[in-house]
Amino acid sequence: MSVTLNSISTQSLLAAKHSNEPLIPLEVVATTYLGLTASTAKRKARINDLPFPVIRLGDSQKAPWLVDFNHLVAYVERVATESQCDWLRMQC
Repeated sequence: MSVTLNSISTQSLLAAKHSNEPLIPLEVVATTYLGLTASTAKRKARINDLPFPVIRLGDSQKAPWLVDFNHLVAYVERVATESQCDWLRMQC
């Protein structure tokens, strides 16, 4: 299910917000969408404890963690759908 606002898709809105970048730095995603500090997000990335996969493009531990744009969109839509379902259940 795609959450829309006046027929504008979540994907389009996030693409505009993140300048159509295919990979978004984890630090940006962590603070904006997860409410985590950069250091907490990096720690969770190392142990695969984030709600989506993250990657490093280099072998160096100094290489930044990145989030694939499509994984971010899927995460936002999943959370929005779950929230809407919870809200609807409470309306009865």
